[in-house]
Amino acid sequence: MSARISGVLVVALVVISAAALPAGANGRVKATFTRTIPSYKSGGEHVTVAWKLRNSTGQLVSPKHVYLRITCPTGDSTTVTYASPRGDGTYRISAVVPNGGIGTIAIGKGATRFPITNPFHR
Repeated sequence: MSARISGVLVVALVVISAAALPAGANGRVKATFTRTIPSYKSGGEHVTVAWKLRNSTGQLVSPKHVYLRITCPTGDSTTVTYASPRGDGTYRISAVVPNGGIGTIAIGKGATRFPITNPFHR
């Protein structure tokens, strides 16, 4: 393969990789819960979780197929629910609580996990 074709392929792969990342995938996007999350929910019950994503300048960002991962306090049971933004750019889903209840909640897209400005506390 010629050096020119190799160079074009490398550039194409970089462009495709960058397009696949969510806006702010470099860690500048932060999640904020917009509704209180009840800590008393048991495994198998549904819990409504609402949040918004903002970039480093404070603007709402709204990538599709964002995940919400709930892990039980012992870390051995997890549920994952996917969400897309609502019309106003916020997210709200009904997620299943894993066996053992709610321990931690993570929000992200792909391999990117967004920092949460107001994390859930039991």
